[in-house]
Amino acid sequence: MKRKLKSLLVVICALAMTLAMSVSVFAAETEVTEEEAANYKAAAESLIAQIAGFTDEEIDMYLQQDDAFTTTVLGSWKSVRDELGSYSSIVSQEVEREDDIVTVNTVAQFEKAKADVTLVLDLGQQVYTSMSYNVDYPMSVTMQRAGMNTLMGIGIVFLMLVFLSFVIGLFKYISKIQDNLTKKKAQEEAPAAAPAAAVVPAAEAADEDFADDLELVAVISAAIAAYENTSGDSFVVRSIKKSKNWRRA
Repeated sequence: MKRKLKSLLVVICALAMTLAMSVSVFAAETEVTEEEAANYKAAAESLIAQIAGFTDEEIDMYLQQDDAFTTTVLGSWKSVRDELGSYSSIVSQEVEREDDIVTVNTVAQFEKAKADVTLVLDLGQQVYTSMSYNVDYPMSVTMQRAGMNTLMGIGIVFLMLVFLSFVIGLFKYISKIQDNLTKKKAQEEAPAAAPAAAVVPAAEAADEDFADDLELVAVISAAIAAYENTSGDSFVVRSIKKSKNWRRA
């Protein structure tokens, strides 16, 4: 592990020396010469191969260091390492320069797929600012992912249509429930009104029975008074009972 750490430091030092030489020798130039481009390409290739051989423990150790360039490079590599596999070779490289910014674009072949590795150098500050990995998926993988995304989109739309159909189908049950509640409410209100209507006939019947009793009392009182040859004002009627043997009276 210490050897790999020393190797990484050597690579970074070599890159720094290459960058310093480029700044000191070609500071006045805006074009990248073949010699300078070759140095940039060699430095990028060496760094790619070195990083690809790191273990998880080494990557985690370097990520804990307070170095922006190192943490950026290893973080990018760690995110795509499982998809790429081990390093194989360099497919192609291009060097571009805009003012003091030099960009080395490398297409590297790995065990599982190719990757576009971009290394950015700042000649003004004499530092490497960033290095990123982007997996170059083959056409078959790209088409497969596109097909999966299409199927997923169609599936989501289909499920939404099924759900909307289910909700619309529930509307008829909602109307039936409302009708049943209305009928039940009407049935509960109807018996409550019936006794109020029945009170009137009962009261009338009571009044009629009471009136008949008074007439009967008056007739009986007059008959007794005539029989006794006296006044009927002193008579008191305690009760009136209907007799089956009324003929004896």
